Amino acid sequence: MRPKTKPFNIVIYPTAEISKRAIIVSKKLKNKNGLFTLDGKNYFPHITLYMTEFPLKNMTKVRKLLKQLAAKTKPFEISSSKYRQNIDGYIDVDYKKSKNINELQKKIIKLLNPLSEGQMREKDKARISEMTKVEQKNLKLYGYRSVGDNFFPHLTFTKLEKFDKSALSNIDKSNFSFKVNKIGFFYLGNYGTCRKLIEIFDLS
Repeated sequence: MRPKTKPFNIVIYPTAEISKRAIIVSKKLKNKNGLFTLDGKNYFPHITLYMTEFPLKNMTKVRKLLKQLAAKTKPFEISSSKYRQNIDGYIDVDYKKSKNINELQKKIIKLLNPLSEGQMREKDKARISEMTKVEQKNLKLYGYRSVGDNFFPHLTFTKLEKFDKSALSNIDKSNFSFKVNKIGFFYLGNYGTCRKLIEIFDLS
């Protein structure tokens, strides 16, 4: 019998200042028919590290391992690079990949992948044939396609109904760099959103 599962998101939880600014940008994009708006209550600003399906029976173990990892991880700086809208209408600010952020993702996936027990999100099952060979391999191995070389850290402001080349024209494209000092564990919503907070873990 298949275990009862839910999709979860393990993320870098931004500082209060960065979250506040991300919410302001997201609210401005609501006028462009954004499909969700960040507010820090129903939709949380975040940078995804590992998005996957876990059996509910393993949630306590996941929380315990994340707490232990956070306690051994020192805070580090991440630098924003460019604002971007992809062809599907997602609008985000990208972050430069660094040794620190790559290592953090690697450690989280190594620790937690066994607890996913080979589960895969229904959405990913439906679209696996459209993915690249590398993405398919990542999905089968880790339950998440954006791993390693395919990991591109970003903070999503919203998703538009369709691509709109003018969407970013009135947005103040300020620097979104900050010092990472928290990891968040959330229930996953539509469009890769963080809908309900489970726990925040402070880095040491």
